[in-house]
Amino acid sequence: MMRRRTQLQRRKLLSSLAAASLGGISSAMGFRSRIAYAGAQASQLDPLDQDDLYTIFRKLNYTFDDRLVFWYIEAVRNALVDSQFTPFWNMHVGFISSIRDLDENRYEVKTLRAIFYSDLSSGSLLKTFDNPFTGERVSVPQPQLRVATQTYNKVGIDSVRAPRPGMTMEEYGHIGPAWVIGDDVWCRGDTGFRAEPTGNEGRLLQVNDWETFHGSIREVSDPDVMSANATLTFNDINTWPAWLNMGEHPGNYVSRGFGRKNWSIEGMPDIWRTFMRAQHPEVYKEPRAYIDA
Repeated sequence: MMRRRTQLQRRKLLSSLAAASLGGISSAMGFRSRIAYAGAQASQLDPLDQDDLYTIFRKLNYTFDDRLVFWYIEAVRNALVDSQFTPFWNMHVGFISSIRDLDENRYEVKTLRAIFYSDLSSGSLLKTFDNPFTGERVSVPQPQLRVATQTYNKVGIDSVRAPRPGMTMEEYGHIGPAWVIGDDVWCRGDTGFRAEPTGNEGRLLQVNDWETFHGSIREVSDPDVMSANATLTFNDINTWPAWLNMGEHPGNYVSRGFGRKNWSIEGMPDIWRTFMRAQHPEVYKEPRAYIDA
């Protein structure tokens, strides 16, 4: 009987020791997990830190490697007159960018811009437009294919826009701010310029290109990711183009759109690819050759 009681006591003691040991192991694992979690959180990029903001913007908009970056924007061009919007036409926008580091804090971006205007109803390439405000039918100059070069520093673009005779020039292109909510990160990349005549000749020119990029802060913070998946929302608010013959008619030239980034021409929308192949077949086949020419 005594032997049996001793065996039972021993089993209870061993069980208690085992439970205590497991509890200690569990607590230690929990402690280590909390440390690992804290470390993971600490590695997340901080949009309030200028160096991190630079990385967020560049990974969302461009890349840290030598791949071409493709962006499309699908938008509608409008007139804004007396606080009322009037749709004019569709805009099918393609940007293809090549990125090159200049030094630790600066990089060069060469971007091929291919933009096509299409009719709101038929979807065909727009050749003429009936201006509802002037009653005039005007020829529509499709935007020219061109390559623009910009240099970015840690806070935005280096202004290189040439001054215009008889005009004061002001250009902007700051990166940020950025916001993080959960795993979502949004980052602004607005650009624009203003040119005002200094005398009686000429007219005011104002361009505001507003871009807000969106992606995953987890992906953007990953040091192995050179170029993150991203989408954008886009607006521009501009003065009338001269060819629309609006004269002194009050109002603004406004577009509203959305877009996505990818890394091949096959990822661009079908309608943009159709126009691009038809209008610029050689560039479609070898965009890098055209950009680097």
